[in-house]
This record gives sequence, structure tokens and C-alpha cells, in this order.
Amino acid sequence: MSALALDRFFADLCPSQAPGYAWCALGPGSKARRGFGGLAVVQPEPLPVTDQTLFDLASLTKPLVTALLALQAQDRGEVDLRSSVPGASPPSFTWLQLLRHQAGFPAWLPLYAAVSKPSDLLQWLLGRCPRSQPGEKTVYGCPGYVLLGLLLERVLQAGLGDLFARRLAAPLGLRADEACFRPSPALRSRAAATEREPTREAEMARQHGAAPPAFPEPTGGWGVVDDGNARFAGGVSGNAGLFGTLRAVEVLATAYRPSRGFLSDASLALAWENGPEADGELRTAGWKSARSGGWSSGAELAPGAIGHEGYTGTGVWLEREEGHTFILLTNRIHPHHPGTDFGPTRAAFLRAAKEAL
Repeated sequence: MSALALDRFFADLCPSQAPGYAWCALGPGSKARRGFGGLAVVQPEPLPVTDQTLFDLASLTKPLVTALLALQAQDRGEVDLRSSVPGASPPSFTWLQLLRHQAGFPAWLPLYAAVSKPSDLLQWLLGRCPRSQPGEKTVYGCPGYVLLGLLLERVLQAGLGDLFARRLAAPLGLRADEACFRPSPALRSRAAATEREPTREAEMARQHGAAPPAFPEPTGGWGVVDDGNARFAGGVSGNAGLFGTLRAVEVLATAYRPSRGFLSDASLALAWENGPEADGELRTAGWKSARSGGWSSGAELAPGAIGHEGYTGTGVWLEREEGHTFILLTNRIHPHHPGTDFGPTRAAFLRAAKEAL
């Protein structure tokens, strides 16, 4: 077991690529390494990362909340994931195709430009959002998971934040100050800040004649979800919005382990195994397969591994047979998005973390 590679990695990472970070590498049995360092906030005031820092997990919300709720709902007989989504305009698509990013939805749209209020999102996504033929291509994106969150709210008759708290966090032993949507003002000082201004999303939205919802002044992206569509939805969405500590991410990620007993074997198979292959990436129900071509992180993982990454500089990777779990949380887009590709850095973390176990 050697920590030298990890020491070198974090010396290169912080502060040149990210102000702060938290990480863990878990092996079978009692093997575990964890750490944190740097600053959770640079502006408006310097605050260090601690084991209690709440990171904006960005798209990790997809596997750690939305997909986990959907799989749990199937286990409880509340949803048949292989059935067609009711109320959608032709061509029809299934819940499982939504989970695998194969329902035909685009990679991204400024949904705040499509409707005037969040309550109109469900019907717009079901009936008016442009879609391609389901099953033909895997297109990783956010609109399909926004819809998935809204569908779960309708079927399970509660808001997504409440569903997360009652059906996932509490049974898994997580407190509200460890994992939550919309951190309270009292928790803001524990949050890792993100962008001061959503400049990169603004560039994307401008092409659609729109502008992302403004951050509350004067805090910018400090304790407020960075994703504009999630912010438009009030901070709670199927694609983004979850804030969590390192421990919370560990707990939620290991819910996908058979040893945890949280999901049935049938649901675990959907999360770990690819479905019918289509053009594009290889996706499971909630995750990306290590076999997906051109994925720098996947190239460092064992066969059969799955993972997911987030815009704010986050990532979770699970190896199946080896029983390894790797987590990297950063606030790399604070105070401004650096405009660089974080993929090689994530891959370098995986190499170093594997050497340390």
C-alpha cells in the first residue's frame, strides 16, 4: 500500500485545478482510505474543506437519487420499469429507456426557455420536447432525468426531496445535514462553493435565446445548485440538486452493492449490466459502463465496472468483482469554470487511488 502516488496527485490537483477536494478509496473488507484538503470557498471568504463539507454533487444526483428511487420503486411493485411511460406522445418509450438515456431525449436544453413555470415541465417533456426514435441511440443528458424525477413524484405522490429523505436517506442512516436538496441558510457555510456566475451555461442558453436563472445575490453558487434547470425547478430535480458529504456519497453509492441488501438482485442487475446496445455510450440503469468507448475513467477500471461523473468536478466509480469503490469530490468550477477537460484528472485519480489500496 503506497500513498506516494496520491500525494503527488493531490499536490498537482489543489489549488491549480480545484480549490478543494474530498476523496475515498474503499476495498473489500476493512480496506479504506479517505482524505480531504484545500478550500471549500475561495470567494467571498476562504473556508477549508472538512469531513462535513457539502459538495454540489451535480449529475451524481442521477444515480444516487433518481435511479436509486426508480429501482427501489420497482422492487416495491410501484413501477414496472419495462412498461411504457404513460401520457407520452408517440413514439412511446419505457422507464428503463429513460434510465439508460435511450428514450430519445436530447443531451441538454434550457428548459426554463421552454416553459414559464416549473409546474408545466412534466407535460412539456411528455408531449412537446423534441425526441428521436427511442432505442436507436444512447444520448447521455439531463432532460430525460428531469422527466424521470417528475414521473417518480407523480407515481409516488411526493416531492423528490421528500422521497429522497424518507425512502433513501433515512433508511440508509443519513442525516439531513449530510445529504439534502436545497441546503438551509444555516448549512451554507458548510457548502463547497461553485461558480460565481453561470457563464458557461449562459453561453449554451444564449443559442436558444435564453438566460439561466440568476444566482441569489450576493452569494453566487454557494449553497445553491449550479445547474440552471435544477435551479429553475426550485433546486430539486432528477438531473441535479443533491448536496452531500463524502460519507453520504459513500453510503448512497454502496447501496448498489449486493452486500448492502438495499436493492433486489433483479434491480442490481439493471444497474450493473448493459441493456440492448445502441449507438453511442454504454449505459446501465443509472450508470455508465466501463466498456463505453473513449471514456478516460473507464479505461482505468476493471471489466464490469460502472461509474458516473458530475459537472462540478465529482465522480463515483464502482468495481464489481474487486469490490472497490472510488469517490472524488471537488469544487473545480469555483470561483469560475476553468474551461478545461477534467477527464484525464479523474483517470489520474483512479490510477493513484488503486495504487494506494
